[in-house]
Amino acid sequence: MNRVVAGCALCSASGLLWMGLFRLSNHLMTQLFKAKKWSVSAHHIMNMSEAIVSSLQAVASSVCGVVVVVSCRHDVMKAVHPLASWYAWVAGSYFIYDAIAMYQVHLASLAEVPKRFIDRVCSYLRRRTLLVLHHVVVAFVLVPVLVYRSGLGDFFVGCFYCVELSGPFTNMRVVLSRLGLKTSRWYSVNGLLMITSFALCRVAVFPYMYFAYGTQYDLSILQVVRKIPVHCNLGSLMVLLPQVHWLRLMLLGAFKVSRGTPITEADEKID
Repeated sequence: MNRVVAGCALCSASGLLWMGLFRLSNHLMTQLFKAKKWSVSAHHIMNMSEAIVSSLQAVASSVCGVVVVVSCRHDVMKAVHPLASWYAWVAGSYFIYDAIAMYQVHLASLAEVPKRFIDRVCSYLRRRTLLVLHHVVVAFVLVPVLVYRSGLGDFFVGCFYCVELSGPFTNMRVVLSRLGLKTSRWYSVNGLLMITSFALCRVAVFPYMYFAYGTQYDLSILQVVRKIPVHCNLGSLMVLLPQVHWLRLMLLGAFKVSRGTPITEADEKID
């Protein structure tokens, strides 16, 4: 019980921190652009603020993930590191915060905001269906699994945290786009780094986890799939499928850029 209370306190405190950073970055950028006399819309400033906070979370998650993976790689099932469980509370608070932040960014993008709350929410859900579903699943399904898992598999939890290594690049694309730098060399270089890191950290990491387990127990990947519990395979699949979808969107966006076709805002929001 004490652990649950401490976890809830950590979740609440980190949630307030994410929202505070979002508000702070939005305020500072608004003042900066006014001082520089740059014409940047409130929607774009808010969008960049969300990207900045997302990048900070990505760095924090990646650092925790690397620490856990390095500490537990000698025994992928039984080795334990406290960060594996404790950071799950922080990650859960972030995905709840980000769902709220995306809602606020969405409202700022509308020419006319619906008067009724239910209409505003429905408009948001229609536009960000997959992202909202992803956030809800991570916050209310995956995070509890990471916290209540009988102290096994910290190595794999660390691998899950490492998927965020691509975060700074995906969010930098949003910032560069909002600053009108889509045709710059920086945008192209960042795009290559984003696709490479995303493919490695969010897609290839899943077969790597199966490979690491199989290596320790002298099993092939197919034998690993058959041996581990069904819910583990289903959980991995639920997380992997959106990543494959977003990687596809990235590759399509890169193809558009190479042909000189402008990409839309919908192409840019990857989480």
